[in-house]
Amino acid sequence: MKIAEVYVNIPVKSISKSYTYKVPDELSMIDRGWRVVVPFGGRRVEGFVLGTKNIADGDVAQLGYAIKNICSAVDEEAWFTPPMIEASQWFSDFYLCSLAEAMRLFMPGKSGIKIRVCYVANEGKASEVSASELYGLIYDTVKKNGEMTAGEIKNALPNLFERPADYDNAIDGMIRRHYLNKEYVTEKRERAQYEEAYALKAALTSEVLSAYSRRPAQRKMLEMLSKSDGALPAAELKSQGVSRATIKNVIADGLISVTKKRVYRDSYKAMKSGLQSTDALTSEQQQSLEKIVTAIGKDATTSFLLHGVTGSGKTRVYIEAVSKVIDKGKQAIVLVPEIGLTGQLVRSFKTFFPDDIITIHSKLTLSERNDAYARIRRREKNIIIGARSALFTPVTDLGIIVMDEEQDLSYKQDEAPRYDAHVVAEELARIHRAVLILGSATPSLETYHRAQSGQMMLLKMPHRIGIKPMPDVEHVDMREELKHGNRHVLSTKLQTLIRDTIKKHEQVILMLNRRGFSTFVMCRSCGFVMKCGSCGLPLVYHKQGYLACHHCDEKAAVPSVCPQCGSTFIKYFGTGTEKLENELKEIIPEARVIRLDRDTTSRKFAHTEILDAFRRGEYDVLLGTQMVAKGHDIPNVTAVGILSADSSLNMPDFRAAERCFMLITQTAGRAGRGDKKGHVVVQCYNPEHYAVVAAIHQDYDEFYRQEIVMRRCLFFPPFCRIVKLTFLSEKEDEARGNAIAIKERFMSALPHDADNGETKHQIIGPAPATIAQFRGTYRYNLIIKTSDLVIIQRLMKAAKLHERTDVLIDIDPIMF
Repeated sequence: MKIAEVYVNIPVKSISKSYTYKVPDELSMIDRGWRVVVPFGGRRVEGFVLGTKNIADGDVAQLGYAIKNICSAVDEEAWFTPPMIEASQWFSDFYLCSLAEAMRLFMPGKSGIKIRVCYVANEGKASEVSASELYGLIYDTVKKNGEMTAGEIKNALPNLFERPADYDNAIDGMIRRHYLNKEYVTEKRERAQYEEAYALKAALTSEVLSAYSRRPAQRKMLEMLSKSDGALPAAELKSQGVSRATIKNVIADGLISVTKKRVYRDSYKAMKSGLQSTDALTSEQQQSLEKIVTAIGKDATTSFLLHGVTGSGKTRVYIEAVSKVIDKGKQAIVLVPEIGLTGQLVRSFKTFFPDDIITIHSKLTLSERNDAYARIRRREKNIIIGARSALFTPVTDLGIIVMDEEQDLSYKQDEAPRYDAHVVAEELARIHRAVLILGSATPSLETYHRAQSGQMMLLKMPHRIGIKPMPDVEHVDMREELKHGNRHVLSTKLQTLIRDTIKKHEQVILMLNRRGFSTFVMCRSCGFVMKCGSCGLPLVYHKQGYLACHHCDEKAAVPSVCPQCGSTFIKYFGTGTEKLENELKEIIPEARVIRLDRDTTSRKFAHTEILDAFRRGEYDVLLGTQMVAKGHDIPNVTAVGILSADSSLNMPDFRAAERCFMLITQTAGRAGRGDKKGHVVVQCYNPEHYAVVAAIHQDYDEFYRQEIVMRRCLFFPPFCRIVKLTFLSEKEDEARGNAIAIKERFMSALPHDADNGETKHQIIGPAPATIAQFRGTYRYNLIIKTSDLVIIQRLMKAAKLHERTDVLIDIDPIMF
């Protein structure tokens, strides 16, 4: 008897072990890596086979339980390759999640099947069921339709019961009496598209053509097929003016064969190549590439940090490195931090690889992602470009991983499983013996420290292509603006820069790190601030006439009176991107303004459409949030304004200074990338801060020298790893008490100091989370800082924290 070890695809922490199932003879091909359908707890679910073995029939009794059969296979081959399984096992162990949860990441939509519960009439009970009027109506309806879901029964008999729950109770009663039988219908979630293709059955002779002398449309089609090397798809014939009626007539004559060919959906197929230069490499690009190519040739895992200033040509280095990998018959993954940056990178790569690129990100439809996975598995496409989820595509022979803008916080997944793409990419590179390139103008402190300490190779490109100068950057102290009576969001200097730039028919980018029209709404009589009922954060006013929570997306109406005191003195405070757009139009009415933020980019290609319109010169000013700060290369942008540049310094986060420096430097880097010199105005309230000073001078090394001292003294990354444990409970005392209990348990098990006196572990808290209560649940955080993450992982496993539903585990957290 063949049995299989199966992990069920159910995202429940308590269901984390494998279950044993019998492999029926008709499914004997099932082995490690297959996706299957199995019975589980009275229903059918998807499962992943991690291993099979043969046992004697007599050994089954020793198991102590009955073994159920696997119902069916989802695919016609193993879905999970050995590298995918190895990566999943590492992921589960490192991030303390179930193996099934890790394996779900390698599937588009996190499941390959959809299982519907249907009901069919038991015809042997027909005489019994007729005695009950209500049951009889349901029975007759199901018998007539053959197979119905509970929802279909409700729709067919809408007035049978007053309450929806009564339908479910009636169906359950009929199941118990065997009037209805429950059946499971399994459907693959993949919806492949096919189109017909046509080819001649035999060579086209002059005699055959002469028979079509009075049928020119059909003759044209036959001639097209005769000149084709293979079968022509219907879409191509249609594009040449061949109608469906013509095709049907030729088919009826028996001259052509009809086959079905799969059509792959690709939203980026029509995207044209960009303006990426194909000129010879600069000496800095060439030197960096030579070291990367040497590593590619060794077929060994090697990591690089490509530290190049904005406009230094990092993308071209990526392209040339990927080209070397493709020449060796291997595949490449190129990551961008945000979906909105995908289009520009795809354009650049299409200049060199017009037909070898596939894109992966969450805004693609499930069908598009399924098609993309199919093409990657079949090696039809070898370059995968996308957001962090692109790491989990089914590559079979990975040669290189590139992480562009590696410093970006978007590479961290903020929902379970909370992985860091840096850590996953490094492990995948090890498994595949691939090269890893992290690129940035402002690398994260952790990455740069690793490069400085020799854990990865540092490649520097300190000059822009063509030796173009970096933009002139100056700051404006907004405190002085207020003293001089300027209460506008835009300083006088920035207003002048915008007007002068527009007059010269050049373009401006303005960055404000806020969305909405106003930051919050407050009653001037009692000081009451409108807050979200779910999380307690201030609601943001939007010009369309509603309040929205930018944390949980809940919306509320704008009050006419204060809910607390009844006053009508409601005022909007702060400035958001919507309000800035309105103010800009009032101050500089001649400016053509377009806004780029989350509110304007909800559609799949809205981000690309806005940038394309701006790049074509249809607008003078691009205004937005951090979306405008990274990656964009628009030659006509000569002016950049950064508003509230130092606002992130006020965040209770050890990375606050780093975020401030990166935001200013990256945004300033959008200016002067063409032939004209760029000018940048940085508006701030704390121009003396070292992060602001270093950013204004575009001096990463100076910022690093000062920031790394603080990190060392306070035992922050890169000198430690951080684990955040969030304890949840409907009772505040219970959440805090559970956190205290774990802290005491860990503290008693951990050595407090190393032999040299340096701290190895710190546990901070418990303290209420920033959002202390969310939808009736209290949240308390415990922050663990450690120089030996393995020890902490062992302690968490020993305490079974990964199995508890009241504890959230976040390794290397970004948000505190």
